[in-house]
Amino acid sequence: MKKKKQKSSKKVRSRKPSQATVLKLQREVEVKQAELRKKEKPFIRYSFHVESIEVDSNNLLEQIVFLYKGTMVIPNSLKEDYKPGSYSVVGTYIIPHDLDHLVRTRDFTQIKRKEIIKLLLDNVRPTYITGMKELIHKELMPEYKIITDHPW
Repeated sequence: MKKKKQKSSKKVRSRKPSQATVLKLQREVEVKQAELRKKEKPFIRYSFHVESIEVDSNNLLEQIVFLYKGTMVIPNSLKEDYKPGSYSVVGTYIIPHDLDHLVRTRDFTQIKRKEIIKLLLDNVRPTYITGMKELIHKELMPEYKIITDHPW
C-alpha cells in the first residue's frame, strides 16, 4: 500500500532584489548591448537594375542603361542610431560588337533580365563599379553627421 505524502502548508516567500542589485544588472545589460553595437555595423547591399536598353535594326542589344543601387541594411540593435536609406547611381554599358555572349546573338525579346545582369557583372570594369560603390557609400554613410534636432 502506498502512502500519500501530505502537502505542507508552508508558503514560499520571494524577496525583492535590492536596488543595488537591480542597478548592477542594468549596467551589465547596457555594457553587453554596447559591445554588441561595436560588433554589429550597418552595411550596404548593392544591386543592378536595368533602366532601359537600346537595340539595333536586328533587335540585338547595343547599349544598356542601368542603376547601380545601394540599400543600407541595419541590424536590429542599431535601428535607433541609423536611418534606413538607399541611393542609386546611373551607369551605361555599350556592348562591343565582338563580344561573345548570348545577348549579341539573340533577339532582345528572348533575353531574360538575369542574363543582362550577368553580362553587366562579368563585363563592367571593376574600377567603374568601385567608383559607383564609393559614391553610394559617401551618400548613405557620411563621415560627418548633420544634426537638425537640437537638444535646446
